[in-house]
Amino acid sequence: MMPRFPSLEDWLFSARSFAAAALALWIAFSLDLSRPYWAMTTVFIVSQPFAGALRAKALWRLVGTVGGAAFSVAVLPNLVNAPELMALALSAWIGLCLTASFYDPTPRAYAFMLSGYSAALTCFPIIDNPGTVFDTAVNRVLEISLGILCAYLLHGVLLPRHGAPRLLAGSRTWLADLARFAADSLTAPHDPERFSAERRRIARDGAALALLFQQTRYEARGRQAQQLWLPRLHRHARALPTLLTAIGERNRALAAQDPAAAEALRPLLADIAAWLGDSVAPPPGPGRLLAAQRLSARLAEAAQHPGSAVAGATSPHGINPWATLLREGLLHRLEELLEHWRETLLLTERLLAERPAATAPAEEDAPPGHLDPLLVALSGLAAALAVLLGSLIWIGTGWSHGASLAMMSAVGLCIFGALDDPAPALRKFLMGACAAVVIAMLYQFAILPHIDGFPLLLLVLAPLFLCAGALIPQPAQMGWALAVCATVPAVLTLQESFSADFAASADGGLATAGGLLLSLVLARLVRSLGVGWRVRRLAEADRRDLARLATGRGPAEIRRLLGTMLDRFEALAARLGAADAGAVRVEELADLRAAVNVLRLRNRLPDLPAEARAATEDMLAALAREARGEAPRDSLRAPLDRALALCAAAGSRSARLAALSLSGLRLALLPDAPPPALPSSLPFPGDRSLAA
Repeated sequence: MMPRFPSLEDWLFSARSFAAAALALWIAFSLDLSRPYWAMTTVFIVSQPFAGALRAKALWRLVGTVGGAAFSVAVLPNLVNAPELMALALSAWIGLCLTASFYDPTPRAYAFMLSGYSAALTCFPIIDNPGTVFDTAVNRVLEISLGILCAYLLHGVLLPRHGAPRLLAGSRTWLADLARFAADSLTAPHDPERFSAERRRIARDGAALALLFQQTRYEARGRQAQQLWLPRLHRHARALPTLLTAIGERNRALAAQDPAAAEALRPLLADIAAWLGDSVAPPPGPGRLLAAQRLSARLAEAAQHPGSAVAGATSPHGINPWATLLREGLLHRLEELLEHWRETLLLTERLLAERPAATAPAEEDAPPGHLDPLLVALSGLAAALAVLLGSLIWIGTGWSHGASLAMMSAVGLCIFGALDDPAPALRKFLMGACAAVVIAMLYQFAILPHIDGFPLLLLVLAPLFLCAGALIPQPAQMGWALAVCATVPAVLTLQESFSADFAASADGGLATAGGLLLSLVLARLVRSLGVGWRVRRLAEADRRDLARLATGRGPAEIRRLLGTMLDRFEALAARLGAADAGAVRVEELADLRAAVNVLRLRNRLPDLPAEARAATEDMLAALAREARGEAPRDSLRAPLDRALALCAAAGSRSARLAALSLSGLRLALLPDAPPPALPSSLPFPGDRSLAA
């Protein structure tokens, strides 16, 4: 993202933050706290553009600070005479806390992560004076609490900016984009690159809305009744791109096999696309659902009379069996699309209603579906190694400020540990910290000696913190701007009475920069594996889950795995840009579409005739072997076509639906394979009950 000049809202955010920091510093001076600058630093760390995000971060920062303080009090006095064991205990604690933070997809994760490096911030500065650990821990909790309260007062009480309106407006935009994408998928000429890019953009926007929802849950309860519908709406609507991709593949395959049949359905597709495009426009009303019922009736007529007129066009008899199956599957998926979008509209009306008629039940937070155990382990390992190596340098050299090196290396890797590649963000943070050290030295030895009193202190600090604070809301500038705001007070060690030691300040600044540099080096060595590696890991995880689905799981487990694969698609979409899509070859949504068809197939499996059921089970076993990498993709073709032929020939309702699922599985995994050999006359009656 390109930097921009701060907006008025950015300047107001900065002014509120600086006012809260000044208040926290003044109170800390008045209470004679040992490290008043921690209160000031906390304000800039927890301040967020929206009140809900601030409350979430503030709450869990306080919890994490208490957890780190408790660990410090329990461990430091017992291991102070064994610095190597102390470093080992701290490294293990920090690595485990960072690892635990990955397993909670909500703002609570911040508490786990902070419990780790908060222990380092408490222990390392007093490593030579362990008898003060309890007082230090208590004072740190008080200082952090003071900063949180001041930030909350300015950002959350006096001048709050709520995220709920942004959430609701973003939901409208996201649904409109999804509707336009659906309409284009049905009618526009196929452009794989454009459709893939649009599909990824919609997935990214949906994931961003889910994150914003987690933050707005901490706001006032004025509109929580409506907002509780958003998770259901998100889970429901995010499956639509998969369905639309399946519809597009069937439509293109039908056009290749029987152009006349595809042309006959084109007016119906155009009318469905028009309804989708118009359905999200306010005001809501029953007309949209009535139009959907009319479209559903036309689909039913098309399914009952495959050779008759469809919206004024004709589709001739005698089309080949594969084309017949493709057409039946296309109509079936179009009906499914109508049902999905009708439900989406109902959920949207409940979300956006001023006075909701019903309240969604609160639901438990789902586990993070795209969690990569290897990436989690590497993150925890990198943070633990940072503490160990920093401690070895400190102990081995006898560096007076070496503890700060170990401390800051842990802080850097914890803050950015959730990123696929922390190195770029760490580099920006390091540059900001280095600038902060130089600025702090300038203040400490050129400006502060010439002023006296708290008002003058605020006057000289205001230009720096107001300018840097205005850049914090910009993602492209946040790293170094936050580093400046958080590091300058700590390097200055602001106290009620001025004191300065150039050698000590320079040594401490060097240790701070050195610790962040060490974290950057370790991030490069242990964690900088690139977008391509991460995308391949996501694809491999999808393949493993597809193998699990094919080998058989309970209904609840199958649906959980499908949800996990949808989460991974959103994770992939967030990482795969236009340039990366060309460099990293990945069959986007193919495994997810295959998984959906496996779910449908397993639901029909008990009702199939014996021979068709045995062939289908053989096909699923072959699919599991292929997904595990034990057999080539082409090995699927023979068992899949045999199961498809037997299900198509059976003629029962369950066999017909199984044949539709098998055809969808074939289109997903073998899109370029020649048509299968099917019975010349498919016994698919036009009874509407069979197409349900």
